[in-house]
Amino acid sequence: MRSGLSRRDEIVLVAGELFAANGFAAVGMDDIGAAAGVTGPAIYRHFPSKAAVLVAVVDRIIDAVTAVDDAAGDPPQQLAAAVRSYAAGVTAFRGQMAVFVREVHHLPPEYRDALQARQRRVVHRWRSLTSAVHPEWEAERVRTAVHATFGLLNSVGTFASPLPDAELAEQLTALALRALAVH
Repeated sequence: MRSGLSRRDEIVLVAGELFAANGFAAVGMDDIGAAAGVTGPAIYRHFPSKAAVLVAVVDRIIDAVTAVDDAAGDPPQQLAAAVRSYAAGVTAFRGQMAVFVREVHHLPPEYRDALQARQRRVVHRWRSLTSAVHPEWEAERVRTAVHATFGLLNSVGTFASPLPDAELAEQLTALALRALAVH
């Protein structure tokens, strides 16, 4: 077990790594247990199903990328803070972003619906802030800029960057702020 992590957190961490590397369908509870240093059945003390483990993995990523949603300041400062937070989150979980992007269709429907509602709230917040920063932009331009920015940030899980986390987060932040024309 990794220092400082609870057994549950260790299971979530290794499951995320396994799901990212092999896909949700190819990973069994025994695989997760072996990677976490427990038997597969021992995982059921912490999670009722493999889908519940996936929910925990995705929740962890969502919590990280939305850590700063309601920053103080004017709209440009708030949008910049949201972008920095999101970039830091995707960078911290870059190895697991593939799970967030490619494996969510395996989530139970009720959780998938809740996740999509949570994502819509984040997108709505970014669109509102972008509209406030650029009142001259038409709604479709705002929508396109925001969705393209999420695509840029979420893509971190689809390539292996040799950059250290802090440098990668800084570069992603700069690119995203340019995409949203935030100075």
